[in-house]
Amino acid sequence: MVINSEFNQKISPFVDFVTHCPEVEIGLGVPRKWIRIVTDGEEKTLVQPSTGADLTKKMSSYIKEIIPTLSNIDGFILREGSPSCSISRVRYYSGPEKGANVTGSGPGLFGASILSNYAGLPIESDGRLRNEKIRETFLTKAFALADLRGVEASRKMSSLVAYHSRNKYLLMTYSQHVLKELGRVVANQGGLPFTSVISEYRVGLLDLFKKTPRAPSIVNVLNKVYGYFSEHLSKRERDHYHMQVTAFRSGQTTLTSLREMLLLWGLRFDEDYITNQTFFQPFPAELNEFCKMEVF
Repeated sequence: MVINSEFNQKISPFVDFVTHCPEVEIGLGVPRKWIRIVTDGEEKTLVQPSTGADLTKKMSSYIKEIIPTLSNIDGFILREGSPSCSISRVRYYSGPEKGANVTGSGPGLFGASILSNYAGLPIESDGRLRNEKIRETFLTKAFALADLRGVEASRKMSSLVAYHSRNKYLLMTYSQHVLKELGRVVANQGGLPFTSVISEYRVGLLDLFKKTPRAPSIVNVLNKVYGYFSEHLSKRERDHYHMQVTAFRSGQTTLTSLREMLLLWGLRFDEDYITNQTFFQPFPAELNEFCKMEVF
């Protein structure tokens, strides 16, 4: 995890960072001579060409030891381009020698293990987080999962019911089908203990978060929220809303402006169920300008 980035500095007042550097942990030190991944198409080895050291066993042992300890993490920010940490586009070579052919690309060894063991959690490289849309998606998932940990700690079904209720429209942007399945879990018609219910809910939520919200799903949510006030709006207001939705579909306006419009109507008509939805504020308001969601 890279602390020295604009993104990390901006969110630092709102999160607790847990930092790891696999290369330092296996004894490479700072500064260190560069390493690379060598592969024959099947097995990957981590080598340091300048010393001839094969670091594969050390890295594998570290990964095996550390990965299970990260289960309480809500999101991962990994170093782009690192043969250990990167989640993509690391060059794989045919050998350690200078001039060896590039045989492919993919994640680093540690990054690959994170992707495999924590699918569904927000996992990004520091480089990709320069993109506003990716930043908002990352933070939306991370804060939703952090909130869920609070529900787990409460050990109360009422807390889970409230969580599912306030996240309804946010989760619907990912998948209406999975949202219904999560609702079934919360209903708990089988009378299961809280630990079983919350465990099943977490699995379903992580499955949901493997998806990316798409414009049609987002418009569906916007229209459902709009339905709460449409009868109370003037014709000019209704026409303006539909015009803005059309502009959003064509990439001419942002989701942020539409959400602000609907939130203001929710406040105007005292629709507390709507104004309390995380769809409108999925993470601390102080991060809004830094993570403004643009068009999809």
